[in-house]
Amino acid sequence: MTQKYDLQSAAYHADPWPTLNRMLADGPVIESRMPLIGKIWWVTGHDAVQEFLKSQDKFVSDPRNIGKKNMFGVPWLPRTYRILMENILMLDDPRHRRLRKFVDAPFRMGWIDQYRPTIEIITDRLLDEMEQKGEKDIAGNFARELPLEVICEILGLEGDREMFKSWMAEMTNTMSVWTIVTMVPRLKNIITYMQGEIDRVRAAPGPGLLSEMVHAEADGEQMSDEELLSMVVILFIAGHETTVHLICMALHSFISHPEQLEILRSDYALMPQAVEEVMRYATPVQATKPRMARQDMEFHGRQLKKGDRCMAVLATANIDGSVFDDPLAFNIRREDKARHVGFGGGIHLCLGIHLARAEAQIALERMFRRWENIRFAVPESELDWHKRLGLRGFKALPLEWDVVG
Repeated sequence: MTQKYDLQSAAYHADPWPTLNRMLADGPVIESRMPLIGKIWWVTGHDAVQEFLKSQDKFVSDPRNIGKKNMFGVPWLPRTYRILMENILMLDDPRHRRLRKFVDAPFRMGWIDQYRPTIEIITDRLLDEMEQKGEKDIAGNFARELPLEVICEILGLEGDREMFKSWMAEMTNTMSVWTIVTMVPRLKNIITYMQGEIDRVRAAPGPGLLSEMVHAEADGEQMSDEELLSMVVILFIAGHETTVHLICMALHSFISHPEQLEILRSDYALMPQAVEEVMRYATPVQATKPRMARQDMEFHGRQLKKGDRCMAVLATANIDGSVFDDPLAFNIRREDKARHVGFGGGIHLCLGIHLARAEAQIALERMFRRWENIRFAVPESELDWHKRLGLRGFKALPLEWDVVG
């Protein structure tokens, strides 16, 4: 029986629990329909989502691996689209594994930890600027600026960095990673800028991740210019969205649960697990992009046909009462042994997981140490939620606070 669920409205994002609980109750795999996409299978239960994320033998990200001509099913794609779509998020092994080899090492925890002092400096500067200008919208100012500043620093970009940041901010503010193809004119500017940066570090290697990627070798190969362009754009778009919404959803969660904020203020050593609890409880990335069944099969009691589109609902898996105690409680001292799936899993586990964690941990601690009595600047019912499928976050999050001391 086909079910329908509201996963996009402001009402859903403000209070997703009734819908998510109904999806869990309806089964680990549910048939539904969506505008434009048509038939879709929602994968909801924690065990089913874990298997979905890890089963390359059952599900594909790249339609060409089940006989389609290309990503869009049309005979020809312009270069701008092709660069965007031929990215690490859309590929299966072995192509995915080949590209991941070039970037795995720089995004490991030890490598990211070297940038913590830089992230702290950028965080303090952005918060100082907000206070000096009297700005209150955390989402539109601080949370959007921080990951852009950090990734520019990590990549070692030169040129007109401010112009580049404004292009990226416009794209990430208006589009999700799934619909970014409609921003082709802006994307062309970004690609032209990045091609210039690639040419610069190829001619004169320097500090920064971009130079490392340009000159990196794996199994005697290097990334092509198109692969480099695609990788950089995805680092900005996919990583940016996660961090922006993680910071904002953390603030929303703590303001709504002041007792948890007091626990954190009493012991900032709890910050790493507090960020993990935000990822579980608020789940900024609510669902995966669609993947397709590799063949006819039975999957958790449902009969899937080759090519059927499926999406894992990470938000339902993260409140599955069969694996999490009191799942709707926001508890930064949670001791559940089960792991949340807020960063995905399998080969598509978030590449920037350690960077997102570091940015969120540093941002929250810096804010909580300098501000007290943090509160919504408008009634909570008037908060401006994004109405996007698959993401939960704010267009704007206006706050008020008192400066400590």
